[in-house]
Amino acid sequence: MMIADHAYQVLMVALLIFGFGFVVFFHELGHFLAAKWAGVKVEQFAVGFGQALLSWRKGLGFRWGSSGKEYEALLKDEKEGIQRTDVHAIGETEYRLNWIPLGGYVKMLGQDDLKPAFVDDPRAYNNKSIGKRMVIVSAGVIMNIILAAIGFMALFLIGFKAPASIVGVVYPNSPGEKAGIRPGDRILYLDDKYMHDWTKVQLTTALAKEGAPVPVYVERLVDGKPQGLQLSVTPQAEEESKGFLALGIGAAPELRGLDKQDAVADDPKDKELFDADVLAIQPGDVVVAINGRPVGRDVVENPAPGARGEQPAWKYAFPQLNAAVQQSQGKPVQLTLKGADGKERTVDVHPKFQKPFGNEPVNFAGMLPRAAVDHVFAESKARGKLLPGDAVVSLVIKGDPVDAPPSEEELRKWLSKAGQEKAPVDVTVLRGDKEMTFTGITPDVRFDRDHYGLGIGLVPDGQHPVVADVMKNSPAEKAGLKRGDVVATVAGKPVENWFQVYSILRDATPGQAIAVTTKAGKSAEITLTKEQVAAFSPNPYTVTLPLHELVEVRKTSNPVVAAGWGIVETRDFILQFYLTLQRMAQGSVSHKNLMGPVGIVTAGAKFAFKGADWLIWFLSMISANLAVVNFLPIPIVDGGLFTFLILEKIQGKPLSPRAQAIAQVVGLALILGVFLLVTYQDVMRLFQISG
Repeated sequence: MMIADHAYQVLMVALLIFGFGFVVFFHELGHFLAAKWAGVKVEQFAVGFGQALLSWRKGLGFRWGSSGKEYEALLKDEKEGIQRTDVHAIGETEYRLNWIPLGGYVKMLGQDDLKPAFVDDPRAYNNKSIGKRMVIVSAGVIMNIILAAIGFMALFLIGFKAPASIVGVVYPNSPGEKAGIRPGDRILYLDDKYMHDWTKVQLTTALAKEGAPVPVYVERLVDGKPQGLQLSVTPQAEEESKGFLALGIGAAPELRGLDKQDAVADDPKDKELFDADVLAIQPGDVVVAINGRPVGRDVVENPAPGARGEQPAWKYAFPQLNAAVQQSQGKPVQLTLKGADGKERTVDVHPKFQKPFGNEPVNFAGMLPRAAVDHVFAESKARGKLLPGDAVVSLVIKGDPVDAPPSEEELRKWLSKAGQEKAPVDVTVLRGDKEMTFTGITPDVRFDRDHYGLGIGLVPDGQHPVVADVMKNSPAEKAGLKRGDVVATVAGKPVENWFQVYSILRDATPGQAIAVTTKAGKSAEITLTKEQVAAFSPNPYTVTLPLHELVEVRKTSNPVVAAGWGIVETRDFILQFYLTLQRMAQGSVSHKNLMGPVGIVTAGAKFAFKGADWLIWFLSMISANLAVVNFLPIPIVDGGLFTFLILEKIQGKPLSPRAQAIAQVVGLALILGVFLLVTYQDVMRLFQISG
């Protein structure tokens, strides 16, 4: 089975490489066909750059390397009266595959980007009309748009297995939560566009106008019956969405484990790296009951129109699990699992606080919990020392203790500082009821240009009501609570963890003082406004179960419908790319979102492993994006050449060869600079870990 999986992955990577080549080929084919139509002599049709690896010329056949010298020698012999072969039967165009598999070109007589010069030949590019040259220059971009539309059309005829447009996660304080979107809602329309699947939700959100409300129409199960609701949501950008507009919601999974090849930890040696909940559900497992209640009892299966029919109970039952988690008050939720062998077993999963949307950390009226270890990366020097669940009590850098206990943000800051100074740290953690200290661990894992860490994931320590810090101007600060306080009672009720604190504060009466005592005997009173009480989320908790995404097939047997979908999909990706460039120029989207060849291949491989349908989707998207990149008004790419032709039309004469050459060199330098930047970012992403 493992050999079969590897063979499949190798096949998909091979198809990915072939697909990239085909996208480039199709682009250059546009230039080639347009040049032939315009009567321009085409000397080379090349995929890739550099020296020729393999070439083919009519009348000569295949050659290793280029056939150019051989062809020129035959032409020379003919001029000198030596007739070795019928030169006129030999093709004037050399079709070649070059060594560097990036891009490609069509070399036409009289057209040289870096050495523009006038060629006195009626078949030269420079002797053709401006209109014909515009057609030649823009033909590659047009072909990429056509290829993208055809690719998407074929995809929807074959069937695209994409995540369903059903909401599974609503992040606290997110635009989605403020709009009233709930887990279990199926998003039918967003901005008056039908949402076929979750990719459409993400793309439509990214294309929305920043700061403007967008209508959203959802289908919600009320008393077991679907009802339509019209809502309004205002997308926002935040750090987690990398500056792109987002709703702060996530797609719903199925209540079954991941496929075997996607398993989080398939090596027993790696099990120490993960929280027990991550390992609770295994490939082949399905959830059949939650807290003893069979799944599906409170959930009417609600598949999309294209997915009607008999469905297993666990397929659409994630809202039932979410409801149990939100009602748990932090207590374990019991799952009954049925394995691939048909045997049942029960496991407990433990709710955690969900990170809010935006920059505000998890807090309780301004009280910040201390940090805890969520997971440990295999490359971390903390492996074998720190374990998931450890609460960080204190930190010592080069013999100097830092403020304790540290919050998540503070711990990351101190670890990064120690990493920059190559200074080892001593970490004291609480494991169970015992404190343990680990010395001499260097935070040398670089996860950003200026940030280092131990290679651990962090979460709020929800199990111990220890105040790591107090937010400025918060109700907790006004009440006089300080770093290091351990909350003992809230509103007269004893509390043992932050889950209990949260539940009491969420039910508080606005304007009414809430008594808080600490284990040290300190008394304080917290008063919350109406807005502060309303800010407590109805979705504060999450569980870290590795569940299979809820997939539905987007498919039609009608070619006209498929073509319409393909055109819309292509249009939306082109608009998204232009919009991203615009927002990047405005500074609202970071340049770190750009990808170069390394990043594209890495991302493409991930999509390819998901299946042939996702490979087609990815290559179609790349084709649409390539159309945009190639038509930017930058010298050396098609858009720059098109700009030269517009200027020539306006002033009635072409730019001087010197001006064109200078512009092309500047454009080449710009492209190379961007290439180096994005390649650096791609490489950094390959080795990036957080924590």
